[in-house]
Amino acid sequence: MTSGADDDPAGLAELYRRAATPRPPRRFTILLPIIRPPLTLPYAVRSVLAQSERDFELCIVCDGAPAETVAAAGELAAGDERIGVFAFPKGERHGEAHRAAVLAGSTAGFVAHIGDDDLWLSSHLAALGALLEEADFATVPQILIYPGGKMRHRHRGNLADPAIRQRMLTARWNFFGPTEAGYRLSAYRKLEIGWSPAPRDLPTDLFMWRKFLRDDRLRFVTGFTASSLKFGTGDWDTVSEETRAEAIAAYASRLGSPLLRLRAQFAVSRRRPKR
Repeated sequence: MTSGADDDPAGLAELYRRAATPRPPRRFTILLPIIRPPLTLPYAVRSVLAQSERDFELCIVCDGAPAETVAAAGELAAGDERIGVFAFPKGERHGEAHRAAVLAGSTAGFVAHIGDDDLWLSSHLAALGALLEEADFATVPQILIYPGGKMRHRHRGNLADPAIRQRMLTARWNFFGPTEAGYRLSAYRKLEIGWSPAPRDLPTDLFMWRKFLRDDRLRFVTGFTASSLKFGTGDWDTVSEETRAEAIAAYASRLGSPLLRLRAQFAVSRRRPKR
């Protein structure tokens, strides 16, 4: 399923209308936003398709992405009806409004996210779903991979801790990204404003998380089982994009390895925050 700007003379409003058309119900809606060439996109998508939790839709949200990216996403979608491609012109800031449009068409119970250069272990959605059965917003550990293979759980916190939530509300500080987060669609739809362009001085994800954190009615939880891998661009800025993509491909080929899972979990257990 592909919705594109090239065949849409009515413009952005029509693209948004199409995106907001209700889609078949699933347990999860997964948003995968992308703005760049598709060097790492296939690995992220395949890690989603390998999930033990099979009841999901994967929405690839192209925010002014190159034509080659839209084409690559379309090829991936052709092999699985659960994948939808939504091609938008470049939006304000990081195209947050495009994500809101796609979520407007969701009929899922839960929402998850994955970066186009991140990977999930096959247990990720199952772990996130178990947490969201008891909460409105959940996170799992952010496991960072560095050049040379070092693995670290750098940003530590527990969203169940009121002090941590207050710190996120008042300081420019965050301990997880979209790839490690999930929330109930019903909680998202109770917000006054959902995904929207963040101020220039604030990260897109923290701006969005604060909307949830301000609602005292919501239940927050952090799980401590490693289920995702992040290859942050800032941590790889000394190597080329091609080299980083090769590293991601190598890890993607080993996502089912018990040793990789043990390494990721060891990174979490070395200094776990208090519950």
